[in-house]
Amino acid sequence: MGLEILQPNTCIRGCCTSQKIPIHLPPPSYSLSHPIARGAESVVYEAILDGKRVAVKKPILSTSEDIDKFHKELQLLW
Repeated sequence: MGLEILQPNTCIRGCCTSQKIPIHLPPPSYSLSHPIARGAESVVYEAILDGKRVAVKKPILSTSEDIDKFHKELQLLW
């Protein structure tokens, strides 16, 4: 896939960066289909990205605690 990593490619706080995993994708680059999983902290959608089926995780960030949990999850990906 030809994913372009947009800059700044950082977490919501700006302290974690990645040269391999795109954190921000411009909306025209993918299209969401339908939810395939739903939890208390996020919804996972089936999506199409560059003509391929992918999963897109959208966090539910209602509180600062939710942001902290998602931030820790991002750190595990690096």
